[in-house]
Amino acid sequence: MYIEYTNIGETIRALRKANRMTKAELSEKVGISESHISKIETGVRRPGINTYQKIMELFGADLVVRSKEDSIKEKCAAKAQHIVLNSTDTQALFMIKMLESIAKNIEVVL
Repeated sequence: MYIEYTNIGETIRALRKANRMTKAELSEKVGISESHISKIETGVRRPGINTYQKIMELFGADLVVRSKEDSIKEKCAAKAQHIVLNSTDTQALFMIKMLESIAKNIEVVL
């Protein structure tokens, strides 16, 4: 899963909101306080690697470490993900169908 954010707290907040989960629900499932979740999301604290891994597993996201150099594809994927995560389910499904259609027919356009 590509996330546009490079800040761990912003990433966690985006995943939590995309999954329509409250801070209280996330804290209960991960086993840390809601206050700690708030501090992580605002960047006041950073989660330990075990906590971060639990959160990523909870959301079905991969824990990926990569260099700061982003490829054009990675930047596009991150932007697309940001757009989809901030849309409704219906909008997201429509956008994916459109993207698939464009990908199939891109040779015709170019």
